Amino acid sequence: MEKIETADKSLLSPNIICVSQDATSSTFSNMSAGHSIFGASSFFNSVFHRSNFEGTQFSACEFDGAVIENCSFRAVQLKNCDVDGLVIEGINVGALLRLLLVK
Repeated sequence: MEKIETADKSLLSPNIICVSQDATSSTFSNMSAGHSIFGASSFFNSVFHRSNFEGTQFSACEFDGAVIENCSFRAVQLKNCDVDGLVIEGINVGALLRLLLVK
């Protein structure tokens, strides 16, 4: 499996590497994708259910309209992702972020 150097110079051996994929309107259920890397991929209107994404990094991914429920997202990083309509356990993340960013 390919090793990837992170910003802090540690090495990461990911479970899954997924780049530039279109998973629009997909369902991810009962899967284990912990310690994976997803980049420049679309999860628009997708559902994540009862899955493990612990320690996973999403970079430049689209989550608008996606729903995450009963998943492990511990230590997940979302970098430069569109989360405007993302709903996690019934909470609209985009709306919450807009409220937090109001000055």
